[in-house]
Amino acid sequence: MTATPALERTITTYLEGRERSDQPENIHTDAVALEMGYRGGLVYGTSVYGWATPLIMDLLGEPWLRGGWADVRVLRPVYAGEQLTIAATPAPDGAYQVDARDGDGRVRVAITVGLGRAEWLEDHLPSKRLDTEPLPSPRPLLRLDTAPVGADLPALRADARDRLARLFDEASAHERGPIVVDGREVQSPASFAGRMTWYTHACWDYAGPSLHARSLVQHLGVVDAGEPVTVTGRLRAVYERNGHHYSETDGVIFAADGREAALTRHTSIFHVAKR
Repeated sequence: MTATPALERTITTYLEGRERSDQPENIHTDAVALEMGYRGGLVYGTSVYGWATPLIMDLLGEPWLRGGWADVRVLRPVYAGEQLTIAATPAPDGAYQVDARDGDGRVRVAITVGLGRAEWLEDHLPSKRLDTEPLPSPRPLLRLDTAPVGADLPALRADARDRLARLFDEASAHERGPIVVDGREVQSPASFAGRMTWYTHACWDYAGPSLHARSLVQHLGVVDAGEPVTVTGRLRAVYERNGHHYSETDGVIFAADGREAALTRHTSIFHVAKR
């Protein structure tokens, strides 16, 4: 028996920049996605998380931003112009399952959220490389057979208004407005997940298109809109599954004042098998 949704909203998906032809490794453009066997540029899974964020805030409120967690899994491709129904249903232990489904009822992106400490933190290993460094240039090539699993990655400073952060903040604000805490606009939880996409791209040369597969995020506090953050990471694992090459990175996002704003575990497909 299917649980009755606590809240739901319907979104017509959109994708900024899908028509670009100057980014030969960006699978979020039509040109690259078509070459890889997809119907068109892939909507960011983190954008779907952004569209789901207002429902999560309605259910869990500000305490979620300061001490809640999220598990975001991209299960199937999402394309621009599709209609998704995002519905939240109760899950065990006070959590909620927030699924984005297409018109055929298939879950495209599955999100589980709750309050308190996430179980996956038991084996989260943060980097000890904490002094901010310049962006790697050139970036080292990431490969299954040579990946330095267990290595601490550089601490990198991220601008508050870079393209991905802006994109995911805008997704969270779509039709509902920005998140405001104590009278101040704050960065969206989706932008924290997006920071890890930016970070792993900044650390590695993938030598081809890549995809975001999963984000685990433990929120520890809010960060004001416009405030830069520092991201650290540790390469946790690499592996192959169904022809795709995956990497897992344990990360920490620091606010400008040095406090931990979020702990993360980010899973990327750094080598995408053609369909």
